[in-house]
Amino acid sequence: MQVFRKLDNRERAAIKEKHSFTADLWRCTAEGCRWYQPWHRQSDGGLLPEELKIQAAATEPG
Repeated sequence: MQVFRKLDNRERAAIKEKHSFTADLWRCTAEGCRWYQPWHRQSDGGLLPEELKIQAAATEPG
C-alpha cells in the first residue's frame, strides 16, 4: 500500500489542463512515483510530468 499526499501548487499547475478540479487530487509519495488520483478513485488518476517524480531521499554519510 502506498502513502499519498495532496498535490502541491506546482503539481496542480502541471495538470490543470487535464483536470479542471484539482482540490481533491492526491499523489503517491514512493520513490520514482508520478501517479496521482482522486481520493478513492484510482481509475481517474494519471501520471505527473517526469520532472515531478519523487526523488530518492538524500542519505547522510555515516
